Amino acid sequence: MAYIDGGNQSPIITQRYLNTAAYTGDPAPGVLVQTSDVSGSIVQSYGGFLGAILTLNAADAANYSDPASATLYAGKFQYVHFVPTTGPAVQGQVVFWKDTTANLLAALRDVTSDESAGELGEIAGIALANTAKNKYWWIQIAGVAQVKFAASNNAATPAVGDLVFADYVGSSIYAIDPTQSTTGLTLAQLKGVLGTAFGVAPTNSTVSPVLLGGLGPKFYPGV
Repeated sequence: MAYIDGGNQSPIITQRYLNTAAYTGDPAPGVLVQTSDVSGSIVQSYGGFLGAILTLNAADAANYSDPASATLYAGKFQYVHFVPTTGPAVQGQVVFWKDTTANLLAALRDVTSDESAGELGEIAGIALANTAKNKYWWIQIAGVAQVKFAASNNAATPAVGDLVFADYVGSSIYAIDPTQSTTGLTLAQLKGVLGTAFGVAPTNSTVSPVLLGGLGPKFYPGV
């Protein structure tokens, strides 16, 4: 359950960890059930909650971390809608703003777990759970995020401080730490910059911290 504090327009989480991998997302903004789930009831979603941005310090991020998942770090988190046309997200994967004029200009906060050439330049953030299509949940948009790396396309010896990308090689939906070089980057590759490896050197198929920044992610102001 989550709601907007009317006094300062800050989202407040009243139950549930932010990064429980198995949680598939809220059926309506800010609520655990919707009217169709409860016979004879009218369930009111929280108006203005979609797009809300939650800022957590290190202690609060740890408090909202599921003990069964990697501990969250301080950062900014945004409540978004995973569009119906995609499959479920995977905890730690990169998600993208749905690349349509209707979505972006109307600030509908629709994200997709599908990577395309166009959407590579519209990184929204990092999925916190295995969010199902047409559900609502949080992604991380700034700070140090727990990011899952691809099984391949990574450098032989990744290191802390390496530049990290959305997978522009295999479109795996995960991050990659390619062989670091001072030359040869293309504009298409630069669109997929996530940030830098932080604290721990990434390894294949694992979740590792990444300091988000640089050319992405890009997020829209909340309510």
